[in-house]
Amino acid sequence: MQSAAFTDLLKPTLLGALAARHPLTCLDVGSRGGFEADLLPIAFAVDAVGFEPDPVAFAALGADQGPWRSLRHLPVALAGSEGERPLFIPRDPISASLLEHDESIGRRFGKAQFFERDRTATVTTRRLDDASEGLRPVYLKLDVEGAELEILQAAPRTLAGLLALKVEVSFLPFRKGQPLACDIDSFLRGHGFELMELVQPAHWRMHGYVAHPQAGGGVIPYSRGQLAQGDYLYFRHPDGVDGPESAIQAAVLAAAHGYFDHAEILLARAGVDAIPAIAEASRRFGRAVWRHEVIRHLRLLVTYARSFKTLFG
Repeated sequence: MQSAAFTDLLKPTLLGALAARHPLTCLDVGSRGGFEADLLPIAFAVDAVGFEPDPVAFAALGADQGPWRSLRHLPVALAGSEGERPLFIPRDPISASLLEHDESIGRRFGKAQFFERDRTATVTTRRLDDASEGLRPVYLKLDVEGAELEILQAAPRTLAGLLALKVEVSFLPFRKGQPLACDIDSFLRGHGFELMELVQPAHWRMHGYVAHPQAGGGVIPYSRGQLAQGDYLYFRHPDGVDGPESAIQAAVLAAAHGYFDHAEILLARAGVDAIPAIAEASRRFGRAVWRHEVIRHLRLLVTYARSFKTLFG
């Protein structure tokens, strides 16, 4: 996830000028905590629409537009069909889901708070195609605790117009009947998308949260964790991007995530002299990443020092 230091990073560049002339409607389904930070480098060109059905989380979002070209949040629950559905809310409500939790997974990894049911609520659901009527989104972030595939399968019109997606995926069946990462990947590849990256993978241990390459003070201080979940980032294959405007928008989305090689291909398809358009944008982004990584590694040194004391002190 990109930090506030990336906000409007590409605005002063030639690519930023292209983005401003071709603004992008972007959706964040599950916008608890704020709109998708990965798009901050192009915030000035993003018409942002967030979906957050939890009344408490929705109220906390406030009305501040922030850095976005425009911003609104909708208190809508999305699913594969319209109607009323039970929402299963565990002791930690961040894991509330339309699918029933498998408590055996929680017991196995010592994370029962994410699985043991606290209560059940009834929510009214809508299909994404209906909720996004007239918006013409080109980007979608989907984080709905297991219902991602059913939402995508029921939204052919929205899916056909998307140029990029970030979708939360699970490698363990946290919920009963939940599609796994391989199921979502198969579906999206079949609709013209390429997997670019597994973003922020989470590895789970049975004893605490400290996993490779660190060590903790538990009964088993060190172990590699099992890959449990993360986000898949997809871009539409360049051959499936139709028209100069879509190619420019796809290139801007690629650049916002740091994929400037991919942006070059798309700008060339749009008839834009690609290298001058992205050279300065790439340089600015590279500097920001360098600074971010230096700070991150310096912080990790402190963590590794603590691990050293645990293992050798």
